[in-house]
Amino acid sequence: MDKRTLLAVVLSVVVISIGFMLQSLIFPSSENDEAAIPPDADAIQEQRLQVAEGTGPTETDSGSETLSAPAEPGTEILPTGDVDDRERTVTLETELFTVVFSNRGGEIVSLQLKEHDDESEPVDMIYRGETDIGAFFISFGGPDAKPVDAIFEYSRRGEFGMEFRRDFIAPTAADGNAYPFTLVKTYNFDPLSYMFKLDVTIENSIKEFPNLNADGFSYSLGFGPQIGPTFESLGGRGEYRYFYTYEEGKRKNNRMNRAGELSVNTMYTWAGIAGKYFAVLAFPDATPYSLKFTQPYTEGLQASAYFHFSRPIIKSSLSTDTFHFYAGPKTVKELSLFNSPDKNPYGLSDLNLDTAVDSSNLLGWLESILKFFLDLFYKAIPNYGVSIILLSIFIKVLFFPITRKSYESTSKMQQLQPKINELKEKLKDNSQRMNQEMAALYKREKVNPLGGCLPILLQMPIFIAFYGVLSKHFALRGAPFFWWITDLSEPDSILSFGNFTVPLLSWTDLRLLPIIYIGTQLLTSKMMQTPNTSTSKNMKMMQYMMPIFFFFILYNAPSGLLLYWTLTNVFTAIQQQAVAAYRKSHPQKPKKDDGKKPGPGRGGGKRK
Repeated sequence: MDKRTLLAVVLSVVVISIGFMLQSLIFPSSENDEAAIPPDADAIQEQRLQVAEGTGPTETDSGSETLSAPAEPGTEILPTGDVDDRERTVTLETELFTVVFSNRGGEIVSLQLKEHDDESEPVDMIYRGETDIGAFFISFGGPDAKPVDAIFEYSRRGEFGMEFRRDFIAPTAADGNAYPFTLVKTYNFDPLSYMFKLDVTIENSIKEFPNLNADGFSYSLGFGPQIGPTFESLGGRGEYRYFYTYEEGKRKNNRMNRAGELSVNTMYTWAGIAGKYFAVLAFPDATPYSLKFTQPYTEGLQASAYFHFSRPIIKSSLSTDTFHFYAGPKTVKELSLFNSPDKNPYGLSDLNLDTAVDSSNLLGWLESILKFFLDLFYKAIPNYGVSIILLSIFIKVLFFPITRKSYESTSKMQQLQPKINELKEKLKDNSQRMNQEMAALYKREKVNPLGGCLPILLQMPIFIAFYGVLSKHFALRGAPFFWWITDLSEPDSILSFGNFTVPLLSWTDLRLLPIIYIGTQLLTSKMMQTPNTSTSKNMKMMQYMMPIFFFFILYNAPSGLLLYWTLTNVFTAIQQQAVAAYRKSHPQKPKKDDGKKPGPGRGGGKRK
């Protein structure tokens, strides 16, 4: 292999490595393609801005112009009334959810997705670890206030609704009175939708608004401690968490500060937490809620992910706030239903929740094409492992003309190597003359010195895009292939180390696919060497060290990705052998020397 081919290999490795880094550490990117602000989203943002500025519609006023004063130090909001203080749970089922409520705080403590599994159980979108924390909790005050843990009365509201209510006494107001109020949380589910509605009502029977003012907030509605499914660690190819808002027609990936907090002070349409395959996204009403994401330490969890909507001060005796929550798979099929009012039970339109689906900025279009063919092959043979094999063959066949030219160009360069070495030795003191003679040699022999490099580089976008598809395509989640490969979206395993973890490497299992991969990679590198040519130390390092390097990088990669790379190595070796066999059975006739020496018009120039 000559220096130019070596350079091509190095460039390929650099591009692949950058692709891995971008996909595993950055994807999905924080910026999306430009999109116009949808009419409905624009209207809601405008209403929020008007309410915040005091120029838009407000709640029904109680007749008093005096704002409630902040609660005095030491005062509390206390529950009242005769309520059975025993904690109970109640279950509600739809076609898609199994919902478990707790009457303590009127929270949801389990939200299982019936159609998606987490190991042997349904995925629970409220991943609590070993804690007893529930989701959709209310805190009187800002996001850092303690959640209400009072026992609520509860009752059914139709077949798919649940209501929780409890009476409270507010702190003493400016007029010296402590007004009572009722907090009501009403959940409404649709049997066939991953979205549900939550109404939060605060009402006072004597037409006075309660003194709910802690740092400018009346209450906060929070979700936590984590979205499902279970995971071993975050931040790798296996699972991650992103904190999204949809602002000015684009999805934004918000980055936490070192304290694990982030306050959003811009106007947004929706917000939420997204994992690799599932998401909880919230679409609040026009009230200008303050939004905060947090990642506090939560007992029993390796990582937590909360969001909080904090409501401004209530200025009426009756206030109802409406939130819509999507809790389900992160797929375009489900999320795009909320772009058309006739496709979802709530009549919502142009939410663009489907922008939460991961895609590459530069190669998203190519990922979509590969995903189309992968799903197309799956329809023919319903096994995604087979689909990956067929797509790998399809790509190799598609690029075979380019690959063949690459092999031919590399072979011609190898045949010319003795002449090239002779010129280098003869003209080593005259680099300009040597370049002229080599250019003339390439022209005379009709050889492109970059012919072996460009085809490799042209295929790099395919490799990177395929990596993106196999790393995050939802359909691969839980998709088995055969034998020990039970989930193409997860690393394979033939032996678990139990509680033991390999130091430094953090390996917890013995995996077979990475071993097969490195074997095929070394075999392919060996087969692509040309016999009877010397191999430099640098080439030996490329031949052996780079596959080992990728072995460690890809050890915990999804098995679908390793399957593709292994097959690519095998098919490359087969193509190489087929081309070599064809050239051997169809030898090219040697060119006749015309006896002419290279002149000025033939790249030679005058000899001194």
